Amino acid sequence: MQTSSHSCTVAPSTMLKLQEYTAWISVDGKPLDTYAVETSLVTNEVTCWIPSEAGKEFSVHCQNTSAPGPDTIGAFVYIDGQGCHGSLFERWNVNHTVKISHAFISDRITKSFVFSTVRLTGTSARRQFVGSMPHCCPDEDEFVDTSLADLGQIQVRVCRVALGEYYNPAQNQLQTEHKVHERSKKAVTHCVGLGMETMIPQTMLRKSQCIGHPLAKFTFKYRDRNLLKANGIMPVPAHLKRKASLEIIDLTVNDVQAGSSRSTGPDRGEHNSQRIKETERRSKKVKQEQRPSVFVEVIDLT
Repeated sequence: MQTSSHSCTVAPSTMLKLQEYTAWISVDGKPLDTYAVETSLVTNEVTCWIPSEAGKEFSVHCQNTSAPGPDTIGAFVYIDGQGCHGSLFERWNVNHTVKISHAFISDRITKSFVFSTVRLTGTSARRQFVGSMPHCCPDEDEFVDTSLADLGQIQVRVCRVALGEYYNPAQNQLQTEHKVHERSKKAVTHCVGLGMETMIPQTMLRKSQCIGHPLAKFTFKYRDRNLLKANGIMPVPAHLKRKASLEIIDLTVNDVQAGSSRSTGPDRGEHNSQRIKETERRSKKVKQEQRPSVFVEVIDLT
């Protein structure tokens, strides 16, 4: 009998856990709920979805509950596929938690992480009006961000590390300007930007090289709340489902009544039968089209 090393959690929680390590994302001081959590013991990776809201600052947390030991272990944050920076766990401190909520702009300035809106490019996104007629600017596809594979992801990697030399944090410049073509099927509307600026004492960072494979890898895929609901990742309130169902039924009933009132004469029964069949066909079509049209073409959330 084979046992699977891959598991999936349906109910929402707020933290991802793998062995002695736990990670979560906080907004307004509270951990965000996680959805569709998947765990792979083969790759030591846990993935999930979280709702993002443009303009909200967030922080990344990671906790180490392993027994004290000689190894130097750190948690390192990757934002939209880019290595940001990390923090070392205190070697002899059980239950040590590190918090990363900012990016270094220089050795004396940091800026907070904040969910931002991705810029769209393409013809209609740059539509301008000349007089009373719409004017479409030429496409600028060469300016579209081509590194979309990890856009919309926050990742925490826990590794054993070997420490190197010190360096100026200004070398870690986080790219926060992302452009997605409006015709892209990748449903990414948010990215990570930089918010409030903070002055800090002069700081130097130390280079760290990961030894071996990560002990744990936590991936938070963030999307707009409405996108997660439309794709069945976040639950939709029951009263909204009932409302949509009632609207479908009402449309069907009105069609039947209208068809009946227009059917007169000796062939009334035959017309009614044809009308009912037509109504059933239209009803099925309406039910299929009741899904929000804005999400119909969303085929890739990853």
